Amino acid sequence: MKMALALSLAVAGCHVQQPGYPSSYGYGHGAPGQVAVAAPAPARPRGERHVTFNRVALDDRGWQLIEVLEAHYRTALPDGNYWYDPVSGAVGVWGGPAAALLPPGMPLGGALTADASGGGSGRLTGVFINGRELHPQDVAFLQWMVGAVYPGRWWVDAAGNAGAEGGPPLVNLYVAARQRAAAAGGDRSWARGYGAGSNSFWVGGDGQGYTYASDGASGCSYASDGGGVIC
Repeated sequence: MKMALALSLAVAGCHVQQPGYPSSYGYGHGAPGQVAVAAPAPARPRGERHVTFNRVALDDRGWQLIEVLEAHYRTALPDGNYWYDPVSGAVGVWGGPAAALLPPGMPLGGALTADASGGGSGRLTGVFINGRELHPQDVAFLQWMVGAVYPGRWWVDAAGNAGAEGGPPLVNLYVAARQRAAAAGGDRSWARGYGAGSNSFWVGGDGQGYTYASDGASGCSYASDGGGVIC
């Protein structure tokens, strides 16, 4: 879906580069009050736009954050309904899989619900992360990253730590992916970090089955269209 791809292009970079946001938001690593903003994105007035996150319209604080992102990346977020996981930072079009990663804990819309990616009853995939039943594409990508993915209720944080709901961390998804790649004979490891110029790992997709991943440290990338891992 073009909207999902536009969302990915608009916001995936904020996870990789972590621009400095105003200190009132508490995000990023820039100096308080300093935002590296280029030409503002062409966007209609708030009253003419329709954007929801987790089925709730953005409030003033949410709009301020979206406008900062739009200005920084010179890309207007298309009107639409989105979901956002404030624990892991995953975000996508409502009813679809994860399309990009944002910083966690942002004030975007309402609470994440189980049906955000088209499931909710446990019959779609039976894999719940932070309360959301994963889309089949999410599960397929996790299987590529770490191997077996088991039905159940799990939590995942923005650093990739994961465990059973209510329990301690059992695995780090990014470490597991790096180990899996090494075991497969890859000569470059996958990594994830924070801050501009860091070893940032990020993922995205177009909402129609195409998913990709990129490792900012090694230059490795993965595409689900048959290209596989390219370094």
